[in-house]
Amino acid sequence: MLDTVTLLTFAAMGLLLCFYGFRMFRFSMAMAGFFMGMQLANILDSMFLLEKIPEKARDTWEFFFPIVIGLLLAILSYAIYKKALFFISMFFTWYTLMKISLLYIIKTQNDLKLFISLSPDSIAKLTDGSDGAQNLISDSQMAKVMSWLPGNTDGEKLLAICLIALLIGIFVGIIICLLQAPAIKIITAVIGADILRDVFLGTMGILYTWDKLPSFLLPVVKQGLYNGWVSFFIWAALIGSGITVQIKAGDD
Repeated sequence: MLDTVTLLTFAAMGLLLCFYGFRMFRFSMAMAGFFMGMQLANILDSMFLLEKIPEKARDTWEFFFPIVIGLLLAILSYAIYKKALFFISMFFTWYTLMKISLLYIIKTQNDLKLFISLSPDSIAKLTDGSDGAQNLISDSQMAKVMSWLPGNTDGEKLLAICLIALLIGIFVGIIICLLQAPAIKIITAVIGADILRDVFLGTMGILYTWDKLPSFLLPVVKQGLYNGWVSFFIWAALIGSGITVQIKAGDD
């Protein structure tokens, strides 16, 4: 789970993006770039890099590597903020679709050879601990989706998901760049809401392990942490609120 300082930082970023994304467009692109950079670093860590790092240096690496990549993408996004809108929108769409797909694959196909080498911590990092999200669609429905995908092996199906998500991401990025102001308000509200949803889950995780938490609050916290519908409705409500606030604020 995210530590308290990170949660507070992400909460501030999420609020600014969700409710002031368009009015602070260039700065918003930098914040979105930072968030996407950290997610990209987590993917690279979990899939390729972490196992190659000496065990003694892993904690330091895991702390600094996402921050460094996040800062680099934040600076780049700030410098080319208009072009960054396309890449951030594309990557965010791809990342969201891949994360949802990974959650279902990990749940329903535990024998997936591609994931045998990944530790539970790596899987948790890839999915952001959003285990409850996999309950939004039944296993049978997801099995039908998996059967429709091209490819005979698990690896081929995962590659198909990756390519389909990338094509959808490119399409979303182009549409957002063409629509400009209305689309910018929507995408910044969505990214901000997604960050705030992660903050919510991280906060629930901290409270769930807190020794001083009153016993009557434990079921509430547990529902917030493990019931995917709770975080989904919070996410949806934040998106609606963010878009509404940004539209009412106008284009100034």
